[in-house]
Amino acid sequence: MRFLPACLPVLALALPAPAQNPPIDLSLWTVEDINGTGPWTIDAPFLWAESTNTTSNDCSVIYSEFDVVLLEFRMTINADGGDDDLCGFVLGWQPGDSTNTTADYILVDWKRATQTYQNWGTAPAGLAISRMTGPPTPGYGSAPVDLWSHTLNCTELQRSPTYGSTGWSFDTAYNFRVLYTPSTVDVWLNGVHEFGLTGTFTAGRFGCYNFSQSRAGFQFPLQGTFTNFGNGCPGSAGTPYLFGPEVPYGGEALPIITANLNPNASPFLLIGLSRTIYSGVALPAALGPYGAPGCELYVSNDLLLPVTNYQGTAYMTLQLPAFLPPSTVPFLFVQTMVADPMANTLGVAMSNAAEIAVGVR
Repeated sequence: MRFLPACLPVLALALPAPAQNPPIDLSLWTVEDINGTGPWTIDAPFLWAESTNTTSNDCSVIYSEFDVVLLEFRMTINADGGDDDLCGFVLGWQPGDSTNTTADYILVDWKRATQTYQNWGTAPAGLAISRMTGPPTPGYGSAPVDLWSHTLNCTELQRSPTYGSTGWSFDTAYNFRVLYTPSTVDVWLNGVHEFGLTGTFTAGRFGCYNFSQSRAGFQFPLQGTFTNFGNGCPGSAGTPYLFGPEVPYGGEALPIITANLNPNASPFLLIGLSRTIYSGVALPAALGPYGAPGCELYVSNDLLLPVTNYQGTAYMTLQLPAFLPPSTVPFLFVQTMVADPMANTLGVAMSNAAEIAVGVR
């Protein structure tokens, strides 16, 4: 039996919501090749972009349609991509910066292993932040010498205190948070502040970046929501109150809790695809005419699940399918119906309801 402290509903309401990314629509993002034609694979519904380089000379950016200020994302390099080259991101990118003489953007890149190649110079292993001013200088195979070795128009500013000489690892999640303003650049990796710059920086786009590294993937998170609506009606031990203490994410289990129940009552979770209509009847539907005054049905009863009553608190976990695309639009609606013979003539008490929008980490 899981212990449910009495303060849990209060704590759930008091927890601050994490910062939200700006709306991400990868179908609006643009691929710009710095060299070569290494394509990007885009899964816009799941907010996922992945490089698919075909030669060691490929170097490209896929950039946003918005100017970056605050952004969070995860970078993962799939072992199927092999190699040990560069991937990362750019801040302050402007369309055409692969050739613009006025280009002025910040580059955060990460090399898996130190390597000297042709006339590109040496790219040391580790994570670094640099500033690119002007177009890249073509070297062997027309690849950008500046971006490989942080020379010429690319000036290295800092190396990460944690990963400055340590290469990235395959199949490892690296969670980045960036804050980019006209006077500061801050980068966090897995919650640790790795870079902090002050100066004058050019406004511009965010871009996922790779240089000769295939299968570098970028996942943009979207916070799911569990939003209550409506009002419950009294049972014999008070008015049932439904809430979700955690954020809904696809592929994860979502706890759903209903408090204020008679310990002997039998709760059921109504799961619906609509909060506006059920079997041709408009929602919410009043249950007063059936013997439950003040009670309303708020969600369509597409699935009814029994819930265990833990001494007056109903608790269950709802497994959210991994194939559900993240969205700010609710896709499920829930409400608890309580079989409580002492509640009213119908013998039913109803909780408030909630709408669920699924996120992705």
